[in-house]
Amino acid sequence: MPTGEPTAAPIVVWVAWPVALEPAVLERIAAVHPRIEVIACGYEEAGILRNARSRHGVDAATRADAVAAVTAAHRAAMARAEVVFGFDVPFDLADQAPNLRWVQGIGSGYEHIWGAGLDRDGITVTNAVGVSAAPMAEFVLGRVLALYKRFREVDARASRHEWAPAYGRMLAGSTIGIVGLGAIGQAVADRAAALGMRVVASRRSHRPGMTAPNVETLYGPGDLATLLGESDVVVLCAPSTPETRNLIDADALAAMRQGTIFVNVGRGTMVDEPALIDALERGHLAAAVLDVTSEEPLPSGHPLWDAPNVYISAHCSATSDGYVDRVAAVFVDNLAHYVAGEPLSNVVDAAAV
Repeated sequence: MPTGEPTAAPIVVWVAWPVALEPAVLERIAAVHPRIEVIACGYEEAGILRNARSRHGVDAATRADAVAAVTAAHRAAMARAEVVFGFDVPFDLADQAPNLRWVQGIGSGYEHIWGAGLDRDGITVTNAVGVSAAPMAEFVLGRVLALYKRFREVDARASRHEWAPAYGRMLAGSTIGIVGLGAIGQAVADRAAALGMRVVASRRSHRPGMTAPNVETLYGPGDLATLLGESDVVVLCAPSTPETRNLIDADALAAMRQGTIFVNVGRGTMVDEPALIDALERGHLAAAVLDVTSEEPLPSGHPLWDAPNVYISAHCSATSDGYVDRVAAVFVDNLAHYVAGEPLSNVVDAAAV
């Protein structure tokens, strides 16, 4: 046997995100360092359970059922994992993974994984903020342009073989207010400015004198009513935190201008939906574009479906093309930092959850 320094213990990485189980992705992860040992075992929860976790609303019986559904393979992976790369994680991950030190999420949202007790000392959670910024910004501006240019009415008249103009209005010169100037909000700002829109935005970390590219005025969270009152289009892309739940309530909706277009690509928990429906029914808002709702999937009998001038999509403002590669790149980069004992990127602030 050769002599010398003992071999360092392996760093066991559980790849739990099902779509990342492709051989090319697994090989890319393993290639970060010889110490990396990859366990490939997909774990995924139903959307309704994930949404309940996001609202901190999972009852004891549902939690017990979810824990019981975890397979022996999952438990074997948890028993050895030091790092987890996944969208969902089991409720009892922190209890069943004694070596766990780091969980890498696959998107900007992270609130649905805190039900696993990941606020335990010694466990770091990172997200992949920014990977969906460009496609989500395109989605926002696509919806807004369709409303400004009355595409739905144009197409309806054409389907009836009617030669009847439905003139739209100019996007340039109108004001877009972005609530939450993170990666997604900045991507919206850049594209809106390129179309000639005036951009105002708010940022939780705002300090006096702070500026941002393509933003005329940057506000703090205490200036929400001012931002809402000067905007023709309001885009909500802030993270869901205790401070932002029901952020857009009846008072916030009343602060918006008559005829405002409201867009939510953040989280449904930030909106008082009965108050939103009321604002639409009274004609105070011109339209509501909702890619997220308080319940997901949205029940077929939910009153939001039948609210006037509402445009609902099934949490699909991001795009699937290239998404796995972009997220894998974030994880691989972070994994290299982890192996080297360097600070990780996109660390989630547990105090803000």
